[in-house]
Amino acid sequence: MGSRRLEGCIALVTGGSRGVGKGAAIGLAEAGATVVVTARTRASGDAEWPGSLDETIADIDRAGGKGLDLLCDHADDDAVHAVFARIQRDFGRLDVLVNNVFAAPNIMPVNVPFWKTPISLWDTMHRVGLRSHYVASQLAVPLMLPQNKGLIVNTSSGGGVRYTFNVPFGVQKSGVDRMARDMAHELKPYGITACSIWPGYIKSEKLAAQPDRVPLALAKLIAERGETPLFVGRAIASLAADPEVIIKTGQILLASELAIEYGFTDVDGKVPPPPSRDPTPLSVFKPADQNPA
Repeated sequence: MGSRRLEGCIALVTGGSRGVGKGAAIGLAEAGATVVVTARTRASGDAEWPGSLDETIADIDRAGGKGLDLLCDHADDDAVHAVFARIQRDFGRLDVLVNNVFAAPNIMPVNVPFWKTPISLWDTMHRVGLRSHYVASQLAVPLMLPQNKGLIVNTSSGGGVRYTFNVPFGVQKSGVDRMARDMAHELKPYGITACSIWPGYIKSEKLAAQPDRVPLALAKLIAERGETPLFVGRAIASLAADPEVIIKTGQILLASELAIEYGFTDVDGKVPPPPSRDPTPLSVFKPADQNPA
């Protein structure tokens, strides 16, 4: 992936210390973009999980790109405003926004009925992961309007159409997809594209650090069909480099399908199979309590 198709492009990736966000940042960087990365973890060891801004910036450097790391808690609107003020001051524009930041408890409730989960689960996921995407998009658009073009990508998953983990998780993913579609309706006259992207089964740092954080059957799927976070990063970079990307505005896009269209691969040279758009829940997410009281 040595092409510098995004030379001069200014991109912002939220939640880029690990996982899909880190992959998005590196994928944009290896295509030549200057990437601003936000996260709450500055250095390795500062958080319970692997990954940090310092590590992401180091990988951006290794990919031949340019990175700017900004500490930001996306639950804090003032902190988010400060990020966009910095982008305005340093670059005067923004070409790509990747809304990826997400918050969840360390142990995700799986197959726990919604009436038995704490309301805080809903609040956590929707403040950082849904509302935060809206706030960042609202601040990004004025930095895109002068160019009459731009790209806003919401990272999502098949959890937007089928039961996955729990009710708050599914509603968050569905909301992310719907937000992209409705923003696209309002942005199209201004040449700005908004879309949602689904990776497949991600081989994440969190899963490597805690293999039992997901059900065994799901871990098996990830092992057999999984993809690296960089794969979806390459998908986003390909979208950003497409002069006709506006054709895809409002759509849910699958990274594996984009790989076939644009001709990129994962780090092993392969294209993982795409996740299903079928709304039927995976067998691992069948209700645990068939006779609720």
